[in-house]
Amino acid sequence: MFNRMIGIKKPEDFIYLVGHNIKDIILFENGTEELLEQNRIILPKSYIIFVGTKDGELKLKPYEYNPFRIVVSTYKDIIVCIDSIG
Repeated sequence: MFNRMIGIKKPEDFIYLVGHNIKDIILFENGTEELLEQNRIILPKSYIIFVGTKDGELKLKPYEYNPFRIVVSTYKDIIVCIDSIG
């Protein structure tokens, strides 16, 4: 318990992305107050989405670990599963 890192996100933390079109999700750097007021989904700072499985076809993930990479499965660009972080 003592060596648990604070602030590390888990796949469950991004469950709110399921059911949304990947093209509608905005990177933090591109977010604005106006988009927030429109209830658009803006990712937390530094996080990115990587499609690991698209329409049932497995995609190759980069070898290097990235704690801010949200790996998702999509079907017709709709996120159906949050697979992992990293």
